[in-house]
Amino acid sequence: MIVSIFNDVIGPVMRGPSSSHCAAALRIGRLARDLMGGEIQEVLVEFDRNGSLPTTHESQGSDMGLCGGLLGWDAADERLPGSPEALRATGTSLRIETVDSGDPHPNTYRLTLTGGGEQHRLRAISTGGGMVEVVAVDDFPVSIAGDYYETLLWMERNDPDLLHRLSGILEA
Repeated sequence: MIVSIFNDVIGPVMRGPSSSHCAAALRIGRLARDLMGGEIQEVLVEFDRNGSLPTTHESQGSDMGLCGGLLGWDAADERLPGSPEALRATGTSLRIETVDSGDPHPNTYRLTLTGGGEQHRLRAISTGGGMVEVVAVDDFPVSIAGDYYETLLWMERNDPDLLHRLSGILEA
């Protein structure tokens, strides 16, 4: 892995005020968009009542970043302040709720995404400096930082032969 003094030490090129909230939320939004293949009609965002996000998501730019990411925008995009309105203009509904989820990390995002005949759940955390970790997709534990492409496979049923064939293809 190549470490950049600018992005990995100082922080990402981004619009303020907070890389932990705005830039991280944008990365989470982009990962959610990728998970849905860009087809998003509804988004439910849940923040744990005891975390940091219920009281800071508006003032620290989490809403702006998340909406920008769901639109596929970059962290330095000048349109970010208008991203919530731009997301609404696409017909995508976004609802933010505060819940008692008991998340161990104070910057946990729980997203339920609907669109294109699919629904997926994504749980991610902002780890600081604009960095994120997706910790679950559809309640299946993962560890995805979003710094390279990853492939997730969903199988309708447990088929050992198919799994064996797929693992052979993926090893090639």
